[in-house]
Amino acid sequence: MGSIARSIAMAVLLCLVGASLTEDMQYECLENECELVLREDEMAGGIHAIRFTLSVEKGFVEFNLGRSRISTIPNPLFAANGNKIDVLDASEVDLQYVAPETFANASVLRILRVQQNRISVLPNYLLANATSLTRLNAGSNRIVDVGEFAFQGLQNVKELRLSRNKIRNLPRKLFAGLVKLTDLNIDRNRIVDLGDGLFENLAELNELYLSFNYIEKLSNNAFIGMPLLKKLALQNNRISTIEGNAFKPLAKLKNLWLQSNDLKVLAPEMFSSLSLLTDLDLSQNSLTDLPKELFRYTISLEELKMKNNSIEQLDDDLFNNLQKLEELELENNNLQSLNGTLFKNLRKLDTLLLESNSIATIEPGTFDQLKSLQVLDLNDNGLTSIEGGLFRKNKNIEKLFLNNNNIGILKAGSLDGMTKLEEIYMDNNEIQSIDGNFLQPLQIKILSLDDCGIKMIPKSFFSTQQSLRTLSLKGNKLTHVDAETFGPLTRLKNLDLSKNRIRNISTSLANFSHLDLLDLSDNFIRELPDNAFSKLKRLTKLNINNNYLEAIPKAVTVLPKLSFLTLENNKIKSSATEGGLTSVQELYLSDNEITSVDIKQYTNLDELYLGNNRIESILNGSFSASTHLTTLDLSGNWLVGPLERSFSALWKLRSLDLDNNPLGIVTLETFSGLESLDDLSLKNTSLTKIDTNLFGVSPSLEKLDLSENKFPAFNLGALYHFKRLRELYINGNGASFEDLSGVETIEAIKAISLSAENWDVPSDLLRNKEILKELYMQGPRFNSLPADFMNRTRELKKLSISDNKNFKMLPSTFFEDVPYLVELTLSNNSLSALKPGVFDPLVLLELLDISDNPLVTLDKELFAKTYSLKDLILRNTNLTVLPLGIFDSLDDLATLDLSENHLSALPTGIFRKLYSLVTLLLDKNGIVQLAPGVFDGVSGLKNILLGHNELSSLHPELFSNMRQIDGLDLSHNKFVSFDLTATGFQNTVLVLGLDSNGLTSLKISPTLEGLSVDDNKLSSIEVDQSEDSFSILTQLSAARNRFTNFDSFVKFRALNFLDASFNDFTELDAGLISTQLQALRELNVSDCSLRLIKSDENRQQTTLTHLDISNNNLTSLEIGALSTLPSLQSFVFGGNLFDSFAISNLITTLPELRNIGLEGTQWKCEFIRSLETPMQESFVSYSFKPQEEGNQKTCAKDFNGVCCV
Repeated sequence: MGSIARSIAMAVLLCLVGASLTEDMQYECLENECELVLREDEMAGGIHAIRFTLSVEKGFVEFNLGRSRISTIPNPLFAANGNKIDVLDASEVDLQYVAPETFANASVLRILRVQQNRISVLPNYLLANATSLTRLNAGSNRIVDVGEFAFQGLQNVKELRLSRNKIRNLPRKLFAGLVKLTDLNIDRNRIVDLGDGLFENLAELNELYLSFNYIEKLSNNAFIGMPLLKKLALQNNRISTIEGNAFKPLAKLKNLWLQSNDLKVLAPEMFSSLSLLTDLDLSQNSLTDLPKELFRYTISLEELKMKNNSIEQLDDDLFNNLQKLEELELENNNLQSLNGTLFKNLRKLDTLLLESNSIATIEPGTFDQLKSLQVLDLNDNGLTSIEGGLFRKNKNIEKLFLNNNNIGILKAGSLDGMTKLEEIYMDNNEIQSIDGNFLQPLQIKILSLDDCGIKMIPKSFFSTQQSLRTLSLKGNKLTHVDAETFGPLTRLKNLDLSKNRIRNISTSLANFSHLDLLDLSDNFIRELPDNAFSKLKRLTKLNINNNYLEAIPKAVTVLPKLSFLTLENNKIKSSATEGGLTSVQELYLSDNEITSVDIKQYTNLDELYLGNNRIESILNGSFSASTHLTTLDLSGNWLVGPLERSFSALWKLRSLDLDNNPLGIVTLETFSGLESLDDLSLKNTSLTKIDTNLFGVSPSLEKLDLSENKFPAFNLGALYHFKRLRELYINGNGASFEDLSGVETIEAIKAISLSAENWDVPSDLLRNKEILKELYMQGPRFNSLPADFMNRTRELKKLSISDNKNFKMLPSTFFEDVPYLVELTLSNNSLSALKPGVFDPLVLLELLDISDNPLVTLDKELFAKTYSLKDLILRNTNLTVLPLGIFDSLDDLATLDLSENHLSALPTGIFRKLYSLVTLLLDKNGIVQLAPGVFDGVSGLKNILLGHNELSSLHPELFSNMRQIDGLDLSHNKFVSFDLTATGFQNTVLVLGLDSNGLTSLKISPTLEGLSVDDNKLSSIEVDQSEDSFSILTQLSAARNRFTNFDSFVKFRALNFLDASFNDFTELDAGLISTQLQALRELNVSDCSLRLIKSDENRQQTTLTHLDISNNNLTSLEIGALSTLPSLQSFVFGGNLFDSFAISNLITTLPELRNIGLEGTQWKCEFIRSLETPMQESFVSYSFKPQEEGNQKTCAKDFNGVCCV
């Protein structure tokens, strides 16, 4: 049926819907495609009283109920027309149940779509008479139970979708008789067990999707009866056991996905029958070793993925028979080395990914047999060299990744053999030496050497690189751009020189006539020569953010194609230029010192950002030449209202941001001419009223933010003109709302956020809000809401009711009208009890926050049907006990916050079904002891907060079942001693917190990466380490202890962060840091009674960037002792016993110094003033320590923020 005919049919049906509701309603359709909108709540006779007449002359009818709101499919639909309807689409119509009698006469039905509804049960014999059915989609419902004979009679069905439901059990004969089924989707359910022979009758099945369930085991009989299966998706389950012959019946299998399970061991014969397998994914498991016979028979494999395991070694013969393999992924394992013959038979391999292993060296010849290799990823391995002909036989490699290694020398010949190499990525290597012939004779197109510490590039380095298109040198130590060095790059299109030390580029970019993008941000550029960019005729994007420019350089005005210009965070005083820049469409000038708007030369400007400047007013005509402007940001300035007709020329403007200006008042004329405006933000602008018709000039407005003002009312006409308003935010209102009738009038709104103190919620606030998606109400004062308050907001996804101390009871039916909620916040109210079943309608709920309520107890069944919860916040709810089983339905829960309660004892098994739990907060509960099995079932738990309890010991087996603990916080407990090596988690915990425990002894394992032990009584930390097992501790905070010797820390040679402040050692040996702590980046030894800094070593430590020696007893600043720390960027030394120092010597000794901290010393103002010029010339500024609220220091005099006398 044509679109015109369909429209006529639709119109007829909609007219009929409006017929009298006191008699049986009649619906007639004369075409082959019928669309019908039914509203059950408007039907006096009920859903089954409807009569349907389908008078199609020939063929069958495709019936669509889209946009309807009905609880079930009307029985009369098929009763009278079962021989006519072959397609029924009832998706997204809010179906709550389906009944067998509905389909009793559906004899010709071929396709049934009931996805995205609220169906919870598929009863037995549901479609027994629909024998012609070939496709059934019941995905994205709330199905918990499926009758064993629900699909009986569907002998012709080919596709069956049950994805995204809540099914836990699959009855033994559920799929019996589905002999023609080819595609079965049961992914994203709650299935734990696959019964033997469950699929035994599915002889035609090609694809089976079981991913994202909770399957734990695959037996030998799990997959019998599917001889034609080609795709099997089992990823993201909890599979820990696969019997040896589980896949034996699947001889035709081509794709097998087993990633993200809990596999530790694989039987040698597991894949022996899968000779046709082309794609195998074993990633994200717990594999440590692979049998050498594992892939002996998988001779057709083309893709093999095994990343994110713990594989330590690969047998030389493991890949012998994989001669068709094209892609091999081994990232994020524990490989220490690669045997020279490992890849000998992989002649078709084109992609080899070895990122994030521990391969420090590779034998030459290892890759020799990889004749087809195109992509080689060796990122993050600790490689120190790529010399020795490593790639001599790899002529087809096109992309080489070597980021995050320890390569210090780029030697000529290292890349020999890779004649087709086009892309090299070597970011984050500490490169000390570069051979000018390193790239020869290659023709590279992309070269990235970010964060490599490069100070100088040899003049011949780019001499043969005329093909280079993209060059990134971000985050190095370059001070200038040498014209001779970069001269050969005549075809360069993208150049990133950001985060270097460039002060001027003179005319060094003269040859870059093809350059499209140039990034010079985060350098030390104060000015640019007028002809700096004179040859860059094709440049379209230029970034000079975070420099020291005081005016827009004249150099940029000669760029004829420049469309994107950003100069944020400089010291620019004016937006004006002498001319040019007519091509600029996006201009970013925020965070400068601009005092007025002058943009007449930017005639094609689309977006202008002037936030956080010093603009006080806008002159008439300021925007008269910028009529194309669509986005304008003036936030964070000093603008005072009313700004009448300031924007009248901007008839195309769509977004206007005036946040954080002291406007005080706006009038009808403020927004005159803004007829296209759809986003207006007036947050924190000192407004107190909105007059009727104020925004009438902007009828197209879709988003309005009036937060952080002081509106007492929004009367009936205030927002009347906003027929298209979709989002309204009035948060942090400084006055209670007395009248919200204006908000009531908005119908098409999708998001409302209202926040003030003690305001009344109008009973009709939501009466016309049928498409509302988000509602936030903070600070209301209702005791209860009308029973029908939300009965028109069925599409609501996010609801927040907080800070209402009058809200004490939640009616059991409160959420019945909002069954599609995804996020619910009820924090800081006075809810003292929650009735069983109150959350039952919220099957799709993913976040529930009921923190800060005086609940005391929770019913065991409270969360029985909130199957989709991912975040549950029960903080500070006065809980004293948790009933066993309360969390058993929460399979998807990732975060559980039980902090600040009174749960001094936790029953064993309380977390047993929380398979997906990642973060658990139990701090501030008064817990004295934890039973060894309390965390059984949560093997994936990664973050555990147990601080502020009464623990003094842990059972050795506690946490022993967990695969990896990213963070364990035991701070503020009662441990006197702690031996990590005596626990069952000594090798699985990465970061350990033990602050404020009274510890006098501590022993840690060498595998610990982060440790915080502030406020204890420690004088040493013990660690067992050897050459084969040395400590990898990288972060240590040990402030406020009893360490008397800095030598106590040098055993931790991998440290990059150390806070040893508030201890008691009198001497700091900078030479010791240089020789023993070569990786250290930040060191704090403030408040330690230091009297001497010395250095007896000449070796330099080049990684330390931050040093704090403040508040000690140093009588002078021994600058010479710091010469071994040339990379210092931040140096804090105030609060010692000297009141002067040689700034010039300091800057010379520390050439990378960027800021100094002087707080704590009574400096003389004259001395501080004398520092200004040399500091400015060297781009050195002051840093200040953060001050706690209520403890801010004041001083009688200051200069540039530094207290002085």
